[in-house]
Amino acid sequence: MKTKQFILEHLRKHGVIRTRDIVQALHISRQTAHQHLQELILEGKLTKEGSTLRARYRPFSKRLKVSAPSFSGVRKIRGLEEDRVYDEAELRLRLQQELSPEALKIARYAFTEMLNNAIAHSKAAEVEFQLSVGQGEFHFSIQDRGVGVFESIRKKFRLKDPFEAAEHLLKGKQTTDPQRHSGQGIFFTSKIADRFVLSSQKQRLITDAGRQDVFLEELRKSLRGTLVEFVLKQRTRKSLRGLFEEYSDEDYEFHKTRVTVRLSARQGGLVSRSEAKRILFGLEKFKQIVLDFSRVKGLGQGFADEVFRVFQKAHPKIRIEPVHMVPVVAYMVKRTQKA
Repeated sequence: MKTKQFILEHLRKHGVIRTRDIVQALHISRQTAHQHLQELILEGKLTKEGSTLRARYRPFSKRLKVSAPSFSGVRKIRGLEEDRVYDEAELRLRLQQELSPEALKIARYAFTEMLNNAIAHSKAAEVEFQLSVGQGEFHFSIQDRGVGVFESIRKKFRLKDPFEAAEHLLKGKQTTDPQRHSGQGIFFTSKIADRFVLSSQKQRLITDAGRQDVFLEELRKSLRGTLVEFVLKQRTRKSLRGLFEEYSDEDYEFHKTRVTVRLSARQGGLVSRSEAKRILFGLEKFKQIVLDFSRVKGLGQGFADEVFRVFQKAHPKIRIEPVHMVPVVAYMVKRTQKA
């Protein structure tokens, strides 16, 4: 049975089809399946729901709500250039007209940084992506089926598990290839987004600017490779220059980081020295460290001593700035600093 014939027959019986349905039934690549689906959409026989990475396809109907314009594809990683992919998307989606000047700069920066990460680090054969604009938002998603970002970081830095890797990744300057990459891409992309989601294996790392929150979730089903999702308002007031200036010194060096301490409290912890050492690992590269104690209700003496006496004494030129402390946490910090 030909691919398009299979797709239309499957839709007639089930009403919906996914890329994986075609791959599993016909034993063809995702890229080939995707090409057939795109052709059927152009022929007016299919309509697409959701992002490329979780897309479902249904028979076309004029009664269905028209989704935001999108540009998607599956590309071989070998020889792929991230700026060329973005340039094509910018033209097809008319991003220069759809986005404010600052949003346009951010869109290019974020997409090319994340696609370059997949090209340079994933060890996958191909990458799948989608960009869309509409209803006030610019959105992109990128997925590879490679080693996975958290597993890559875990191995490189000899961390205990993917949870520690996710936590470590947000510090900035943490890269598996320091000769070619600065480790700044994920840090700055997550900071500039209205919503940034990084999923791999059984971990999902979410930065939500609207809720002013960063948190980790455990996925029910393990995800192979890495999935990046990025959302930004079309008329955002954010600026890349402002973001870079916030975390850079007068010599334009990336010198400051911000760590959400709560991410480490998996079992209501933040008590032991080992927990403190895990948070501090890699932070000696910075001149200023902001430790965000939001929603941390208590602090152990060993943890506080390791951070505010032992580490500070070993690195006297580093400024540690604790913020958002409840009274009991502030008391422990001040007590340790005086000691």
